[in-house]
Amino acid sequence: MKKLLPILFLLSLSTTVFGQKNNYSIKLKIDGLKNTDLFLINYYGNQRYYNDTAKVNEKSIAHFTGTKTIESGIYGVFHNGKILFEILVDEPVIEIETDTLNPIKNMVVKKSEENKLFLEHLLHVGKIQENATKLREKYKQETTSAEEKKEIENQLADIEKEIQNYRLSIIEKHPNTFVAALFKAMKEPETTAFDTIQNDSILQYTRYQYYKKHFFDDIDFSDERLIRSPLYHNKIEKYFTKLAYPNPDSINADIDWVVEKARANKEIFKYTIHYLINHYEKSKIMGMDAVFAHIALNYYTKEQAFWADEKLIEKVQDKARKLVPVLIGKTAINLMLLDTAKQNWVNMHKIDKDYTILIFWDPECGHCKKELPKIAEYYQTIKDKSVAVYAVSSDHNEAWKKFIRENNMDFLNVAVPKEVYEDKQKATEYIAKGYTDLKSLNYTTTYDVFTTPQIYLLDKDKTIIAKKLDSDLLKQVLNKELGITEDKKATE
Repeated sequence: MKKLLPILFLLSLSTTVFGQKNNYSIKLKIDGLKNTDLFLINYYGNQRYYNDTAKVNEKSIAHFTGTKTIESGIYGVFHNGKILFEILVDEPVIEIETDTLNPIKNMVVKKSEENKLFLEHLLHVGKIQENATKLREKYKQETTSAEEKKEIENQLADIEKEIQNYRLSIIEKHPNTFVAALFKAMKEPETTAFDTIQNDSILQYTRYQYYKKHFFDDIDFSDERLIRSPLYHNKIEKYFTKLAYPNPDSINADIDWVVEKARANKEIFKYTIHYLINHYEKSKIMGMDAVFAHIALNYYTKEQAFWADEKLIEKVQDKARKLVPVLIGKTAINLMLLDTAKQNWVNMHKIDKDYTILIFWDPECGHCKKELPKIAEYYQTIKDKSVAVYAVSSDHNEAWKKFIRENNMDFLNVAVPKEVYEDKQKATEYIAKGYTDLKSLNYTTTYDVFTTPQIYLLDKDKTIIAKKLDSDLLKQVLNKELGITEDKKATE
């Protein structure tokens, strides 16, 4: 299967099927096309992939046929870099005629009850939306009064209601169709029942709680066809980006709830885990690595991640296990490393300050060379406020010391002594004498330092209260902890 768009790295997209259609026949007559290639592309969540190819003949007919399996879902008819129109594939025989001038308005469905319903919907909603577009354009005009805008808002709400009622009528009349399943998946919880609540804050909170609790009521988690449309992806994306409370413990509880629903179908389950683990692994929000670890350790296992080989599972699990000890809320693992003078092994846990900034950096790292001087400058303004910086370098050498001097890095500057890398006996000797320990000497593994700089903020008890910081965010977070505002600083 050739990819139109790149796939996320953790998941192979081999799928089993919901509705297997053998000896399928999809015949499309498209006036305006001759002697050219036409492609069927299928959705998998929010991605699209090439599925089949057919030649458009002299009579403008392309015939997709074969004895292979074609999965039920929404398919795009793709030509010359764009989708001409979409069809529903849930029947073995489909025949459609149209043209390139206006593929939807000029479409005639010869065979396929699903696509007749789908086309009827597109045409009906299209007419309604034409009026909505005119109303929105009028709304934007400077000459439109506030009273007129209010009336337009009411009319647009009525249009939206009309569309919803139309879809509900299709669900009621044709409950067992793929179209009905799609429209049910598009439904959202109705919260107007709470309009009698007088207090606005209570009203909003009540609506939110009800909406969140009932958000998946109309999703059939056993219907695999939904992942071969954008609808299931959009649904879980909206829930976890708009509705889930942005706290790791709360999100983990929501994940457990949704994953249990997703177990109704193994492909839905697979896609759910695929989306969630990638979403939270890439999250830029501080603390979301705890969510990634939760998913990896609880669901990306040999027993459950049937799509992944043992090597990949172990890689994901190993990453999660390394993250757990350094999550926000955990006590930072102690480090005992050698200072610049090679005289003292500085014990991080014995730093008697209210806050410790823990930095892992590399003197040859370009980004470090930009960030560390900024932190050094900032530290000069707060070092009398019971704050220390424990800065761990990857090299204990002259270049390191020179950089420290030139940038006035008045930190507790430490590193693993060079001889440890050259002579394993030295490491054993230092550990035996109690100067250091294996976790300190292997700090890159201990703290999962795969890029530099890595910056943590610890409290008096050496609990991690912030991580994945840059100089600006460190300043913002620590100033808040110290009760420093920009106004106070300006007057000091």
